Amino acid sequence: MKRSLALTSLLLSAGLVSTSARSAEDVHADRVTAFNEMGILSFKDVTGSPQDIERLVALSADEQGASIYRIVNMEETPRKDTWHVEAIIYS
Repeated sequence: MKRSLALTSLLLSAGLVSTSARSAEDVHADRVTAFNEMGILSFKDVTGSPQDIERLVALSADEQGASIYRIVNMEETPRKDTWHVEAIIYS
């Protein structure tokens, strides 16, 4: 998973991967009741903007076969532009 995360992060930062074709989408908590929870994505010390981090979550949700995801925690670490994020993925 760590290797895949690093590769995905590298491709995102280089602009070689686009998320426009992604199928998983971010949703609010009130929309998830009709879906089955598949698991939790957790990333620590990921560098980038909040938008980069959301793209990483979306791509990872797609890789897991999720149709939607919900970011439940996203916080910047003491190091600028470095984040911890957790998201729940649903089918």
